[in-house]
Amino acid sequence: KITDFQNATSIVAEFLEDYNTLSNKPMSLVLFGYVIEHVCRLVRVFRQPAGHALLVGVGGSGRQSLTRLAASIGEFFQFSIEITKNYDKTAWFEDLKTVFKKAGCEDKRTVFLFTDSQIVMESMLEDINNILNTGSVPNLFPPDEVLQVLDAVSTKAKAAGRGLTPTDAFEFFIDQCRKNLHVVLCMSPIGSGLRDRLRQFPSLVNCCTIDWFFPWPAEGLTAVA
Repeated sequence: KITDFQNATSIVAEFLEDYNTLSNKPMSLVLFGYVIEHVCRLVRVFRQPAGHALLVGVGGSGRQSLTRLAASIGEFFQFSIEITKNYDKTAWFEDLKTVFKKAGCEDKRTVFLFTDSQIVMESMLEDINNILNTGSVPNLFPPDEVLQVLDAVSTKAKAAGRGLTPTDAFEFFIDQCRKNLHVVLCMSPIGSGLRDRLRQFPSLVNCCTIDWFFPWPAEGLTAVA
């Protein structure tokens, strides 16, 4: 619990300044109580192994910006997909491989930010559901790439007393992914889309900390004005 709110605000302001200095997409954020609360919640989720978040709110409520700020506070590698006209399952799997290799092979703490506006195939949510539930996506890596993954993790696996067999080494890789990878889903409550998807993919609720982004309080509107 925050005991000194002004001190917390000044600390977050310093992290925001650092982020804007290093990022090629600086954020002009006004910090007030609502923002600090959500940043603290996200930082707390990211500190947990296999900590994932479902951010529910309308567009423009600050879900993506605050996720990026919280990830930078913890010095996480941040990743989100870029939707193009020809984006298909192959491109989606390539993006997932990038995320898994960062988290599993390079042992980097990683935040994967995914929004409902990026859902071009419903199978994407099925894959996200699998990541939340088991930490892996079936048949993501073809056999030749599995060998590359095993080569990348073999030293660390053996140091941890694992990796005596290829299956054991790959399980070590998945365990590393589960520990280091944090999925943040941004969804809008408008319409029946959210309700239908939560029914269809229960891990979106069971494996995520849900954070509701309600309309800004009067304090926030005054601060921005």
